[in-house]
Amino acid sequence: MLNDANVPPHDEMLENALLGGVISYPKEFSRIEGYVSDGSIFYLNKSKALWKLIKRMIMDGEEISMPTVSASLSASDKQLGLTPYYVSGITTDIPMVSSLESYASKIYEQHLLREIINSTTTIQQSAYDNKVSAYEDIVHAHTHLGELISFKPSQGFNIESEISETISDIKDKDSKLIKTGFDGIDGLAGGLTRGEITIIGGRPGHGKTTFLVNLLANLIGAGHKCVLFNRELPNSELLKKLIALESGKLSYAMIRKGIYSEPGILELERIKKYIVKKYNKNMLRMFDNIRDFGKSSAEVKRFKPDVILDDYIQLINPTKQIEQRRLQLESLVNDYKWLAKEHKAVVVLASQLNRGLEMRSASSKPQLSDLAESGAIEQVAENVFFTYYDYKINGNANKGKNIITIVARKVRYGETGETDLGFDGDKARFYNSVEALQEDMANAMKVERNEKEGLIPF
Repeated sequence: MLNDANVPPHDEMLENALLGGVISYPKEFSRIEGYVSDGSIFYLNKSKALWKLIKRMIMDGEEISMPTVSASLSASDKQLGLTPYYVSGITTDIPMVSSLESYASKIYEQHLLREIINSTTTIQQSAYDNKVSAYEDIVHAHTHLGELISFKPSQGFNIESEISETISDIKDKDSKLIKTGFDGIDGLAGGLTRGEITIIGGRPGHGKTTFLVNLLANLIGAGHKCVLFNRELPNSELLKKLIALESGKLSYAMIRKGIYSEPGILELERIKKYIVKKYNKNMLRMFDNIRDFGKSSAEVKRFKPDVILDDYIQLINPTKQIEQRRLQLESLVNDYKWLAKEHKAVVVLASQLNRGLEMRSASSKPQLSDLAESGAIEQVAENVFFTYYDYKINGNANKGKNIITIVARKVRYGETGETDLGFDGDKARFYNSVEALQEDMANAMKVERNEKEGLIPF
């Protein structure tokens, strides 16, 4: 169908040809599905309904052919014009099988054009109405524009440049890998890969946020630009953890209560200067007043960080209007995946666990299925790590107060497993190993013995 000025971009003949081709060559479904997904990219309602029917039949293992599809049509399908006569017509003059993927690509391109038309119309109306949502709409449109531009490459695929870049990555493995600074974790995963997502989960009180603070300290110390979105805690509370961590002398509990000795106040002044220098504006941006993904994405696009940390994903307000929470999370994680790829950044997302974990044994370590809305999150992630604080469950019976286990349940480019990290809650600090913690504690006791009153008496 030719489009006039008032009809959004679409091509009925192209949609018919693709659907007829899939019915005739059902084995090609998997290649096409990446473009078409749930069928919402089709313009015509009958095309959407037919794709949904074909997908359901394939998922159920049913035979796909003109007669079987025609026999499966419902009364509501027929009201849309989706009749056996229509199915017969689109399978009569079918395209070459080699053309199907290019047809799907073209239909997806037209879908993006329609989305841009809708977005720009919304932006215009929001701007005229002086609504804050215009900002979110602009970010949404920017994402679609980026995808659309990728459909029109100026040079196309060049095997020479691609293989050269790949070999460069192999020679310089640190170009795509960012180390966490924890040898046990890096031993399992090799590091965090640019363009990928890592999930950090754990029970309340099992050190998720403190682990993120330590990860941030390691990453900044290694020279990586970071942006941190605090969805739950205000920046001031996270900075208190950072002060205790970087000082190594101040008590986190006393910092929170505002109790200091004179030496403690001097140490506060010292560590303030150190933090301002290490975490300067060129290395870190931190936000506690952004609740939606659109504005978060805009800050990332401005700052262009190496690593994006988000604590935590369930508190993000989705930009897209989707009712089901599971689908909202799926959309958010996929948006973060595209953001990571666009900026070649590592994304680390803290996640809640669902209540199913508490129904099992108290000492059970988290599984992938324990992630809240796990199906929507874990599939996209490169790594899924859990913090497990045995002391919170068993007291001193097993590992004791100073050990937290990192459980790697999914590692796409490495191995699953566990590693124990030393932990000092009053310093808000994770140590590279239990031995490193023990050495630090022994040194502290030695200093205390050598000085009559200690450096900072609490």
